[in-house]
Amino acid sequence: MENITITGANGFTGSHVLESLEDLSKNDFNVIAACRTKSKLPKFYNGNTLVGDLLDDKYLNELTQKSDIICHTASWAEMNGNIENSIKYFYNPTIKLIDFALKNGVKRFVFLSAITSKPIENKKLHSSRNLKNIWAHYDSVFRIENYFETIKDKGMEIVILRVGYFTGKNYSLGLLPILLPRLKTHLVPWIEKGKTTLPLINGKDIGLAFKLSITSKLEKNFNIIDIVGKKTPNVREVFEYLNKKYNYPLPHFSVSFKFAYTFARFIQFISNFLTSDPLIVPAIVLLLEETNATNEKAEQILNYKPKIHWKESIDIQIAEMKIKQTTNMKMNK
Repeated sequence: MENITITGANGFTGSHVLESLEDLSKNDFNVIAACRTKSKLPKFYNGNTLVGDLLDDKYLNELTQKSDIICHTASWAEMNGNIENSIKYFYNPTIKLIDFALKNGVKRFVFLSAITSKPIENKKLHSSRNLKNIWAHYDSVFRIENYFETIKDKGMEIVILRVGYFTGKNYSLGLLPILLPRLKTHLVPWIEKGKTTLPLINGKDIGLAFKLSITSKLEKNFNIIDIVGKKTPNVREVFEYLNKKYNYPLPHFSVSFKFAYTFARFIQFISNFLTSDPLIVPAIVLLLEETNATNEKAEQILNYKPKIHWKESIDIQIAEMKIKQTTNMKMNK
């Protein structure tokens, strides 16, 4: 029997991974939900838990000693945060978790990465600024990917899932909760006329990708795989759907990416003297960069075939937001 540990089991991705693993044979796999607060686990989950804090080295050691496979979905993703918090609460604990996993003989490590790593990796961003000044969280994600590259020949199988933008139930900080209130202001422009793709993905399809990353036989020890939804719309298609079905205003003008980044930095600076969230920050612009992501590699390696259309996923999330989100979500949640 193999022990599968899910870090961040209370969160958006973690909850969907737990749900996707419910039908695994209990004779072959033992699922462990790693979290700080057991009471916040999804109500459907009644399996094993390991309660603790990823900032605690003793907990990391215990967690990795009990694991054959780790799905690391825990994160610290502020859209308007700082690099110090990202390093303290996400980068450093993740690097330590990887090192303990190597030390204690973990067989496979599945890491939740970000689809926007592609234009970063290919140096195709429309900004020359250091990534930590655009979005500290993505800087940490990309540095963790690079660390995996340095230990890829040490015997542990590594699967890096570059996942698209979260939609669906159990949402947390994400693109839609940040974007929708801003559309209502009539101040949000198109960027490059809305031509770039928006790789939305439902939580259930993310859970499916993790499940396949756990159970699939891998030909290589080191794998970086894009994971997106059933169809990938462009920004204009998404905004027009939101306008037609939910009456959100369409942008009235278009700007270039370079202008958008410059304006976002200016607004971010001004926001330091205000109590409200800024209209836009560089992280939002980064999410609209072209990724050219497809599921081709995911289908080849994992036989991944997503099931949920982006329109259905948006509908699910907006329905839940009407119940759970009475005020605008903060970028620094």
